[in-house]
Amino acid sequence: MTETYVCSDCRETVTRPFEIRSIIRTCDECGENGRFLHESLVESLESLPREELPENWESMPLDEQFKVALREDLIFITRK
Repeated sequence: MTETYVCSDCRETVTRPFEIRSIIRTCDECGENGRFLHESLVESLESLPREELPENWESMPLDEQFKVALREDLIFITRK
């Protein structure tokens, strides 16, 4: 089984044979070296109520959205 991870900058995806919250790598598409979030986290971010999001939400990279959502208690991470 493989897991999908999403580039914080361009949203390109990669798959890996393991499941963790994020990986750090250079994106083959945009060339940025940064965090790729597990697709389940990206889906959580996309499902947040728009009225609770900061004004500049859409312009933030995914990893920044994730940090803000955690800090503002909009999402919660549980251990498996």
